[in-house]
Amino acid sequence: MAFGDSVTMAYYRKHAESVFKRYQQVEGGIANFFKSALLPRTRVLDVGAGSGRDVQRLLDLGFDAYGVEPVDALRELAIEADPQLKERLFKGYLPDGLRAELPAPLNAPHSFDAIICSAVLMHLPEAQLPRALQEMSQCLTDDGRMLLSIPAARPDIGDDFRDPNGRLFSPVTPNQLNTIAEALGFWCVDEHVSSDAQGREGTRWHTLLFVRDNG
Repeated sequence: MAFGDSVTMAYYRKHAESVFKRYQQVEGGIANFFKSALLPRTRVLDVGAGSGRDVQRLLDLGFDAYGVEPVDALRELAIEADPQLKERLFKGYLPDGLRAELPAPLNAPHSFDAIICSAVLMHLPEAQLPRALQEMSQCLTDDGRMLLSIPAARPDIGDDFRDPNGRLFSPVTPNQLNTIAEALGFWCVDEHVSSDAQGREGTRWHTLLFVRDNG
């Protein structure tokens, strides 16, 4: 989740328990790409960690994983369900507050080898995307990686770019992400389109891997 849109944030605060349960039941999704996209045993930050599900999966795979999530209730539910996340899950938000409450030394620039950001960027107003990617890039080492997912198709989104619950779904495209990322020194080295991990008919996802180019 992100602090970019107040109506979207209000939805996640109000429905934290049902969102938590739904997220915990999901298999696959962006986690299908962890082994192929991320270098083994590196330090990874999950931006918009939600229920802590992907932080748990990263830890299980041997990564030094942490997460930031702006919705207090979601973080509390995640830690209650898995106490090991108490030292792994912190408050943080896009577009410009990822390191706000990370403890030292994690709050220093360039402290992470990779970032994953799944189903978050579409909840930001489009004008905030460049700042959000810049904020993520400042967290990463010189050869850092960003594994991002955005909707490829969402049949339930109206002309106002909101779903029936009022959540914002900005029409973010791979081309937009490529343009912003390249300006920050990142290049897309892999891209996939996959079906929805929650089984929603007609919903598909782009997953893109960006690597910083220091050449």
